[in-house]
Amino acid sequence: QAQPENRILRQLAKCSLEYGCFTAQNIFYRRWEGGVPASPACNAACLACLSEQQQGGADSPQQRIDFCPQCREIVEIAVPHLQHAEDAMISFGQGCEGEPTLAAELICEALTAIRRETSRGLLNINTNAGRSAAVRELIAHGIDSLRVSMFSAVEADYQAYHQPKDYAFRDVCDSLAAAAAAGVPVAINLLAYPGFSDDETQLQALIELARRYDVRQIQLRNLNCDPALMAPFCRQRQPLGMRRLLQELQRQLPQTSI
Repeated sequence: QAQPENRILRQLAKCSLEYGCFTAQNIFYRRWEGGVPASPACNAACLACLSEQQQGGADSPQQRIDFCPQCREIVEIAVPHLQHAEDAMISFGQGCEGEPTLAAELICEALTAIRRETSRGLLNINTNAGRSAAVRELIAHGIDSLRVSMFSAVEADYQAYHQPKDYAFRDVCDSLAAAAAAGVPVAINLLAYPGFSDDETQLQALIELARRYDVRQIQLRNLNCDPALMAPFCRQRQPLGMRRLLQELQRQLPQTSI
């Protein structure tokens, strides 16, 4: 009622009521991490994408935003949340959008406008980190943290799952390096699938990546995907088990939150 013309807020209402999205709900409850979608487009074609499936695939459980928001629409949601919410955070890159770095110019403009109004709270972006130049711009404009979604730290497996359109795994690594150099904390959102993620090769590649780029946190996210799609990734693996995966990550990465 306070912001009847704000299209982002209408989208967040749908996400709250229909999709049960916690970061959308947090905007209305004015607490914790609040999500602000900003980009209708994406530069990857990940298997089992939440918001867009390839032609002939299963229906997506969520629908993407179908508009590019204005800076004003972002700011009028973000500023009150940061000013008043407990443990306040605003996050770009939600399940109801594509890749937020495709809207980097808009987000950079919003970051500047937000910080003119308040220094409180954190500004985060959830991203595939494939556009390293955009990530550097976001860092320069004051983004406080990055969460990078990743199926695998092995290049061939990463490429096969994410199917990037205009970037490669090396570009993701460039973004991680830029964040590490700037002291911006990075979390890896590991899209975890038993029988694949707990393979020794996958484990060691992830540990090496976390050490090289000073990854502060690894968050395991259940990859809810048709087993038929995952079968090619799981062939000829020798899984350690998910409990062992967690134990090894904690043992070998003592400075990283798991």
